[in-house]
Amino acid sequence: HVGDGAGEMGDSLVAVDLGTGRTAKSLIAALYHTCALLDTGAIKCWGRGVEGQLGNGSTNVLGDGAGEMGDSLPTVNVGNGRTARSIVSGAWSNHTCTTLDNGDLKCWGDGLYGQLGSGASVNLGDGANEMGDNLRPIRLGR
Repeated sequence: HVGDGAGEMGDSLVAVDLGTGRTAKSLIAALYHTCALLDTGAIKCWGRGVEGQLGNGSTNVLGDGAGEMGDSLPTVNVGNGRTARSIVSGAWSNHTCTTLDNGDLKCWGDGLYGQLGSGASVNLGDGANEMGDNLRPIRLGR
């Protein structure tokens, strides 16, 4: 735990390394994972990835070991040439959603109850070839 003892805050608190020259425009902190929308429109997620909520094609935990953050932390592939405008996740959820520069809405992670809008009750983002252009946008209208 950090922040529960004397001398752990202020200048002693280590900043999250998002990569060389990168800053966060916004941030979500969910049940077991955190994601940052970067100044470039890219997304980086870390924490528990068991349901695919990190969007990196695996179920690994990231951010708890040396060399896992900064430039080593992968960006979430939201599609060829696409950038994110916003990110959201519920406090008790294991999924993440983003709106893209073209207006599309995409979600990944825990899909057990259909919350990803994929039309199925499966996790997305936890296996190869599930992200990027393979992750279909959610259709809300006709």
